[in-house]
Amino acid sequence: MGGKAAELFTESNKRRTIYGLVDRQFLAGAFRVFDFANPDLHIAQRSATTVPQQALFFLNNSFVAARAKALAARPGITAPATIQERVHALYRAILQRSPSEREVAAAQVFVAAAQEDMPAAAPAPVATEWSYGYGEYDDNVARQRVKSFTPLPHFTGKSWQGAAQWPDGKLGWVQLTADGGHAGNDLSHAAIRRWTAPRDATLSIAGAIVHEHPPGDGVRARIISSRAGELKSAEVHNSRAGMAVAPVDVKKGDTIDFVVDFRAGLNSDMFAWAPAIKELAGSATTWDAKKEFAGPASAAPLPLAPWEQYAQALLLSNEFAFVD
Repeated sequence: MGGKAAELFTESNKRRTIYGLVDRQFLAGAFRVFDFANPDLHIAQRSATTVPQQALFFLNNSFVAARAKALAARPGITAPATIQERVHALYRAILQRSPSEREVAAAQVFVAAAQEDMPAAAPAPVATEWSYGYGEYDDNVARQRVKSFTPLPHFTGKSWQGAAQWPDGKLGWVQLTADGGHAGNDLSHAAIRRWTAPRDATLSIAGAIVHEHPPGDGVRARIISSRAGELKSAEVHNSRAGMAVAPVDVKKGDTIDFVVDFRAGLNSDMFAWAPAIKELAGSATTWDAKKEFAGPASAAPLPLAPWEQYAQALLLSNEFAFVD
């Protein structure tokens, strides 16, 4: 079965399995979840067992949620005019039988309670303190701030950049990855990894900028506070430089920018720099640029609608889930 096990639980899959290859040395995790018999022993008959992982799978897995949504959306389920008729249709679709009067009454209570618990608005997207873009540094002594920041538009799954093709015809070489990135083609396209303070705090910043290429003239790195200006800078060419700073005071909404430009020549301007920011008091939270590197903020999943929840409840029932 091997890698096929993961495919069983994708939202596009609509089939239950009947059989699969058993590799005794590399038993698929999905088998263990469902208390699969030990393949190293002779077992003449599969015992009927219920383990917590089975119930948790049917309660939380996106595959089951997708199947519940599909069931609730079937024309034969949505067409009936009364609650009683819809309950009968779901029972016939899932359990292949009609419900008892008691089960119909319980379904009515379930659907009404689910309707009352539905949130008034869709959940907000999951927020992150890190953002990824490009821009230009204003090195005027009186200012020393990032004078422009534009989010990079394309995420490949491993890097933020101008487009799927890299270098991009419009934004060029500018790129940010979990470990570092590549400076842009000119000073107005410096790579900028931005951290936005979620609250007032005093921070320390750790990390090092690394350039490992003999050609070219290396890169220039800066740490810029929207409140205090330039905190640290370094130029590296086939070398490394520490970029630690402490303490740094920020107010909620302030930004710390980690800026890398190409200095003066576009040649071998790939760099490694994954800073870590630590709160020096209070919760002592650490924000790690490498570990927390991510793509676009995704919206929190919407809860299942009342009839979708009821379909999932029937899928979760022992009568459906634990038939051997």
